[in-house]
Amino acid sequence: MTLTPKLPDMEVLALDLLNHYMPGEAAYVVTPQADWSKAMPFVWVVRVGGTTVSPVVDHAILSVTVIAAQRKQASDLSRRVLESFYRASMDSFFSDEGVVSSFEVIKSPQPDRDGLTGKHPGSFNFDATYDLWARART
Repeated sequence: MTLTPKLPDMEVLALDLLNHYMPGEAAYVVTPQADWSKAMPFVWVVRVGGTTVSPVVDHAILSVTVIAAQRKQASDLSRRVLESFYRASMDSFFSDEGVVSSFEVIKSPQPDRDGLTGKHPGSFNFDATYDLWARART
């Protein structure tokens, strides 16, 4: 019996590529810490949808939110995050988690007026939605 390689955890793969292309620029998380205002800037990656394309290919819809203390910092960081996803797709970036095969923008980074920043005026939130396809490492 041949075992199929495991599908990538797309959130972890996204964190891996951000750490690779943007080392030390922010904290990259799937769950913000309880006192997140002390962790700014950070990039919050959450899988919100997608489909398994085959036993070795996965497609994820990712919500990617950048939170920083200044608006310009959040805006700049969100655009560098976008560039990192594009670069990962062009480079066929891989980590132990999987291999990036394709990337598309569903919603470009834009200020979120109703999220955390409405409740926490000392922060600025830029939110984007991306399609990411990846395959298992073989």
